[in-house]
Amino acid sequence: MAKRFSIINYVLVSILVALGLFLSFASFKIPFYANDYAGFAGAISLSYDLGAGQTAVFEVSQVTNTDDSVTEKQLNDTVDFVRDVLATFGGEYNQVGIQNDNSIRVQTLKTDVSEDLMNAIANRTEIIIRGEATEEATRYDIKADTIKRCLGTYQPNSASSTSTSYSYGVYIELNSEGTKQYKELTDYVSSNGNTVYFYTTDGTQLGSFSGITRTVTTGSTFLPLSSVTTQNDANLQAVNILMGSLDVKLKVTENGVTTAYLGYNTVNYVGIALLIAFVCLAVIMVVRYRDLGFISLLTGLVNIVLYLFLLQALPIVTLSITGIIGCVLGYCLTVLCHIMLFEKMKKEYSMGRKISLSFKLAYKDSLFSILDIMAIALIGSVLLYFIGFDLLKSFAIGIFIGGLLSIFSVYCVTRLFTKWYLPLNSTKESHLAFKREVTDED
Repeated sequence: MAKRFSIINYVLVSILVALGLFLSFASFKIPFYANDYAGFAGAISLSYDLGAGQTAVFEVSQVTNTDDSVTEKQLNDTVDFVRDVLATFGGEYNQVGIQNDNSIRVQTLKTDVSEDLMNAIANRTEIIIRGEATEEATRYDIKADTIKRCLGTYQPNSASSTSTSYSYGVYIELNSEGTKQYKELTDYVSSNGNTVYFYTTDGTQLGSFSGITRTVTTGSTFLPLSSVTTQNDANLQAVNILMGSLDVKLKVTENGVTTAYLGYNTVNYVGIALLIAFVCLAVIMVVRYRDLGFISLLTGLVNIVLYLFLLQALPIVTLSITGIIGCVLGYCLTVLCHIMLFEKMKKEYSMGRKISLSFKLAYKDSLFSILDIMAIALIGSVLLYFIGFDLLKSFAIGIFIGGLLSIFSVYCVTRLFTKWYLPLNSTKESHLAFKREVTDED
């Protein structure tokens, strides 16, 4: 009965693994759905060393006096600011850095919005939030330098609870000083017209937000834009207003598309090379450990399916060539753990213990050694991610996912498979390449 149970379990797992591999690599049309299914592997985001990249160089200058050179602090703050803008509004796998004394270079993965995003960064819109419909300065004016965050959104264009009119526009969140000023402004307008107006510094009115009947303490407001009809355009307007909050302005001096450093074909070539390496490694494991090698092969296939699923599911993953290397090393951690475990099993058996006891003791005795290796890999990958440049981030993510999957694979998947194996063979050492130690008495 136990043998039949084990066989059924292995068959079911094999079917699930085959299904997982199919879902990982197959692509097909989905009935009654506009998009095709691309498989886990096909859905992984690729960086610009595997695909095209959008690049631009911006000259950074002072807003008020262009003859004054920008300071190092202003350049560094601008780099951080632009990087955050790209991350918020659709840039993927961004590299932003100082090119010379007054310029920054930006490179991001080529997407449908990347070119427009680059242009929006250079088109600053410095706004003034005002409590009266006038081009003249007023007592309650709120300047652009108090803006903390902007997002394109679609919401009611009035604060009135009965408002049924919606429009695209920009949600504006103010910093602590701006929150204080907006509280004073709305306290004033709640009894003087109930409307907040948005002007540019050259006197152009961008829009207004009505229906304010009480003091607003949240430090956030909405700028309706009647000329904006899509979410993407609302996002670009939000970028313009965000850039207007800086004390410097950016001018595009270079803008273009870079071709892939390695090309999309690299993914195919690397995939073929990895498949060959996987087959060779599987043969070595089977020759060395016999049935245990087959178990490690089945575990390895489970590992690959989970690896590909996580790479396409996690939003922080954008795969580069360094990321592929990190994934390979991450998978090698699983193989290394299996080798440590199987060698420990062989050693326990050679000392006179039964196969079942050898399995049990090997898992127990190898735990801390495996955890030590995984801890070093995980801590190292975390450090690389936070202190390394962008190419190292992809490498670190590959290692980190591989480390977590290695622990799961060895102490959950492989342990379960060896448990199922014992009813099939608990006495035949030749099936496992086990041997007893030869003593003097023998």
